[in-house]
Amino acid sequence: MSDHRYKPLPWTKLTRGVPCYLSKVLAQTKVEAGSPALDVMTDYRLQPALTIAPGASLEEANRVMACAHAQFILVADEQAQLLGIVTEAGTKGSRPLAAAHQLGLRPTELVVANVMIDKHDDAEVMHLRDVEHARVGNVLSTLKELGTPFCLVVDHDAADNHVLCGVFSLHQIERQMGIEPQPEEIAQTFSQVVSSLGH
Repeated sequence: MSDHRYKPLPWTKLTRGVPCYLSKVLAQTKVEAGSPALDVMTDYRLQPALTIAPGASLEEANRVMACAHAQFILVADEQAQLLGIVTEAGTKGSRPLAAAHQLGLRPTELVVANVMIDKHDDAEVMHLRDVEHARVGNVLSTLKELGTPFCLVVDHDAADNHVLCGVFSLHQIERQMGIEPQPEEIAQTFSQVVSSLGH
């Protein structure tokens, strides 16, 4: 059933013999230290977070990260409750082998829950109310103080539960600022990011 409040827009057909080119990607506005912090936050209120179930295989986790060009995936249950984070470091190399040995499983039997970084109640996160009035420079100072390239951002619902609404990534901020990554200043591996999720 059509809504008579909205009239159809003018339309036409492509003209034969006239080339049609793909549009160039618009250059992203470069941010500075004084830019609003929200300009560099991956906002899960606007785009869904990349998640995976705790019972998923490590092969599936690696496939999801590869397709999304992501370094980590949030682990959530069916009620959309955050359980932890799984990283490339946890799904490849020696760490899954060590986990399999400790659990008495074959590496192919491991699931995400066996190798994820557990979420803790005392996780170090930023609060949205503070981020909303902050600047990119404040975020960079916080990441440096925490010694982590990532930090989650939370808000609260009516029942005072934590609601994960975003994440700050040093790599993304540096890319938006047009500067080269400086791994010597802040650790880039998720084995050193545990402090941002609890100990």
